Amino acid sequence: MKFKSPTFVAAALSVALATLTIPQTVQAQQVWRATAGAQSKDMGKQAIAFLPNELWIHAGDSITWTSASGDIHTVSFFVAGQTYADFTVGCPGYSPSGVSFNGLACVSAPPLIAGQSFTVKFPVTGNFKLICLVHPHMTGVIHVLAKSATLPHDQAFYDKQAADQQHSLLTDADMDKEHQGHGEMDDSLSMHVISGKNSVTAGIGEMAATGAGFQSLSIVRFLDGKIQIHAGDTVEWTNLDPALPHTVTFGVEPANPGPPSGNVSFDADGAGHATIHFVGDSVHSGIFGAAPEDQSGVPVAPPAYTVFRVTFPHPGTYDYKCALHDNLGMVGKVIVLP
Repeated sequence: MKFKSPTFVAAALSVALATLTIPQTVQAQQVWRATAGAQSKDMGKQAIAFLPNELWIHAGDSITWTSASGDIHTVSFFVAGQTYADFTVGCPGYSPSGVSFNGLACVSAPPLIAGQSFTVKFPVTGNFKLICLVHPHMTGVIHVLAKSATLPHDQAFYDKQAADQQHSLLTDADMDKEHQGHGEMDDSLSMHVISGKNSVTAGIGEMAATGAGFQSLSIVRFLDGKIQIHAGDTVEWTNLDPALPHTVTFGVEPANPGPPSGNVSFDADGAGHATIHFVGDSVHSGIFGAAPEDQSGVPVAPPAYTVFRVTFPHPGTYDYKCALHDNLGMVGKVIVLP
């Protein structure tokens, strides 16, 4: 065996140390994976949730969220104290995937559809609230720790947690029992006619929570839906979802789904009401659903607009939809007999 000179040994040692140091730095900057939303096979059940909605990562790491839902979502981080804006405004505007969030300037994905991804890098330590601008209750927290800190979980843990939360939301046993006898509570949910009344349930939902924020299950269907009535009758739709708004829309869908059409008035009890005069006539409820939760220091919200009525004076078959969720299969039919 030949001995090497001290100079050669020192040079070799420097190269070895450099080789060891560089991969450790690269490996520390991990890209984590998470999901925005989930759904049943027919899209009738929507998990309105970040899955999971709480992650611990190192400073310098990134997270990639992938949309797994036919409903749209955003991945958004606002600066503490910033006024909330809806998804049409952004934060304001939208950020490119791969953007860095340091808590000093907001970032937001544009509305994501199924299969689209958005990545955020977190260069500084801190605890940052994750929000969806489409669904204000859909929240989470990202804990960014120093690079020297030991992380409590790995990607395999988060993958399993996301799968468990998705399964829990989409197979909600309590909701299934509550609506037994009102059609199949599986992947082929349609509409429900409340016995003895010309009434339709326009979506149902249920809230859930983790330590990091809120999640929900929404049934985006007019439950047990093909309803048969007689000329002169009135049908009443009620939104029973605590988080997701809907519309009842006949005929032409308006460019702005927010306000009701001009032929909608309001009854004494606050319900919207319109008369549809012929097949193809346009009637639009506007967006209706639960009122926002009241908070300290914020003006009290007015009573919610959750009920919409339509009177049908003439026979015919009238198709309608939810203008927000018809792409998910939320459609219905009123058959008016003489």
